[in-house]
Amino acid sequence: MLHALRPAAALLLAALSAPAFAAEVSVAAKGHAFNPSWSPDGQWLAFELNPYEGSVSLYAVKVAGGTPSGAPTKVNVPGTSSNFASGGSIAAAPTWHPKGMVVFEGSNAGGAQRLYYWQPGGATAAELLSAQQAGGDLSWPAISPDGKLLAFVSDATGKGDLYIWDRGTNQVSRAISSEFSEMAPRYNAGGTRIAYSRKNQGGEDLYTLEGAQSSPRVGGNGDQSRAAWVGEQVVFFSNERGTDKWDIVLSGGAGEKRTVAKDIRLPLRAVPAITPDGQWVAYGTTDPEKADAVMFTRLDGSKTVQIETGLRACGEPALVQAGGRLWMAFTALPNNQSDWRQLHIIDVTDKL
Repeated sequence: MLHALRPAAALLLAALSAPAFAAEVSVAAKGHAFNPSWSPDGQWLAFELNPYEGSVSLYAVKVAGGTPSGAPTKVNVPGTSSNFASGGSIAAAPTWHPKGMVVFEGSNAGGAQRLYYWQPGGATAAELLSAQQAGGDLSWPAISPDGKLLAFVSDATGKGDLYIWDRGTNQVSRAISSEFSEMAPRYNAGGTRIAYSRKNQGGEDLYTLEGAQSSPRVGGNGDQSRAAWVGEQVVFFSNERGTDKWDIVLSGGAGEKRTVAKDIRLPLRAVPAITPDGQWVAYGTTDPEKADAVMFTRLDGSKTVQIETGLRACGEPALVQAGGRLWMAFTALPNNQSDWRQLHIIDVTDKL
């Protein structure tokens, strides 16, 4: 009887270890796909396309049941109406408003970098803040969970200062002014605190802002950067072990830090990808033996799950809960020797 069960057990083990099916998001234009970002309802996916020729394009695709619906739409900055990338134009760093519009950084060739917004199904994007409201080059947009506040960085004073726009009053105020540059703000779930990075003697340290009070959170050698909140904890990227050695680190309080995962494939712009329940972080790894997989590690360090995809150099994961399923978008190189990273979507509900 035991021998009769062995073939079935072997089949089950093979099924569990087999690469998971991933739907590909196809784009006619050439370039590397980077920085996928889900709309809150999981019905749209924005991402960058970068051909490494001085321009970056932003696309958005409608998604139904984990499958792209139709061809991706190119989101044009005003003044660039072509469906193909315009030389020197930038549209990048998408983040979503709770009501379904995407906010991003954009510029035309030689122009200032400003913040724009686009509603899916709409025409060309529109500028979010006028030069009178916020001067200089604008970057790092971050929206509070209730959609009422927008944090961003402006270099109008010659440094990267952190500002906040209140949509209700239409007022812009400078939240942080220091001799150093701030970047990568991120609201907590309650919208009452912001984690951000500050340049300090060539590296980056993490700070938090509550009201008008800014406090050091965690520092160290190299960069401690791009924090995401999990309750009162922050999860961030650190290269404290060396310039090319990136880790995911968790901080439970000021001065506290614990490494969750080592030798991760650093996303181009995104913060760590946390599951909606706050239990897991997803990442690609630089380990060549695991380059065909996306890794999930519990933040308490108790377990790591390897999800094989059948692709190469997997990274840039982004997660969303929609339709009772947990969907992951990620980028990877295909196994057909293509030169371009492509975007994929996979159902990981039953993998964790």
